[in-house]
Amino acid sequence: MFSCSSCGLQHSDGPVCSLCKNRYDFGCAGVTEAGFRKLGDRRNNWRCPKCKAGPSLSPTPNSPAVSQMDNILEQLNYINLQLAPLASLMEDIKSIKSDVNSLKSSLEMAHESINQFSSTIKSLESRVAKAEEMVNDVPRLREELIKLNQELDVRDQWARSNNVEIRGIPQKNNEDLYDLTQRIGNKCNFPIKKEDINYIARVPTRVPNVEKPIIVSFNNRYIKENFVSSSRKTRLSVSDLGFASTGYCYVNDHLTQRNKVLLSKAKSLAKNNNFKYIWVKHSKIMARKSDTSPIFFIRCEKDLVRII
Repeated sequence: MFSCSSCGLQHSDGPVCSLCKNRYDFGCAGVTEAGFRKLGDRRNNWRCPKCKAGPSLSPTPNSPAVSQMDNILEQLNYINLQLAPLASLMEDIKSIKSDVNSLKSSLEMAHESINQFSSTIKSLESRVAKAEEMVNDVPRLREELIKLNQELDVRDQWARSNNVEIRGIPQKNNEDLYDLTQRIGNKCNFPIKKEDINYIARVPTRVPNVEKPIIVSFNNRYIKENFVSSSRKTRLSVSDLGFASTGYCYVNDHLTQRNKVLLSKAKSLAKNNNFKYIWVKHSKIMARKSDTSPIFFIRCEKDLVRII
C-alpha cells in the first residue's frame, strides 16, 4: 500500500514518475491501468502530469537523458491513451443510433397498427350500434310477423270457405268422387248436383297410414254450410255408402293447417278442463264450457288460455 502524492489516499498500485519519483494512483496519474501496462519498458520513462507540465523537460542530473523526440512520443502515447476509449464510445454511439432507428421504425409501425385498430374499433362500434337497433326492433318485428301470419291464415281460411273435407272414405282405383259425394248427400237428405261442385279431389295428408281426405269445393258457400250441417245430423258409416269396410264418414269445414292444430289443442284442453263444447262453424273454432256459458271464438294460441 502507498499514499498517492496527489490525493493522499492509500492505494495498492500506481505508476511512479521517472522525474520527481512521486507515486500516484491511476486516477490521479491520468492514465488507465491497462494503458499503463501497454507502455511496456517505457513505463520507466513515465512522467506525472506535473512534471510534464513543468519547465524541466530537459534532462536533469538525477534522471536519465530523455530526448526531445521521446518526450513528444510519450505525450502522443498519453494522448492516445486518453483517446482509446473513444473507439468504444463510437461503437456504442453507432449501436445506440441503430437502436433508435429501430425503435423509430417500430413506433411508426405501431402507430400504423394503432390507426388500423382504431379504424376497426370504430367499424365494430358502428356495427354494434346497428345490431342494437335491430335488437330493439325484434319485438316489434315479431309482433308484425305474427300479425301478418294471422292475416295470411285468415285469407287462406276465407279462400276455403266454400270447401268441405270428407274423411274416412276408403280409396279405390278409378273411383268416381262426384258420384261418391252425391251418395253422401242423398244419405244425409241433402241432394247434391254435379253443377253445384266447382272441383273435387283427394289431397295428401300429414298423418301416415290414413286414407287421403276428399276436398269438395262448392260454387256456393250456403250449399256448403247446409251440406255440413246435414251430414252432422246423420251418423254416416262407410258401409252405408257401399263399402265393405267398417268405420264412419266425417264431413267438416276445410280448415287450414294452423286452424287444425289450434282445434286439436282446444279439444285436448277442453277434455282436461271439463269444457263441454268445442266445434267449428263457418270455418271458425268456437268454444263453450256448458249449456249456459257464453260462446267465444278461438282465433289464436292466446285464446286457448280461456279454456284453462
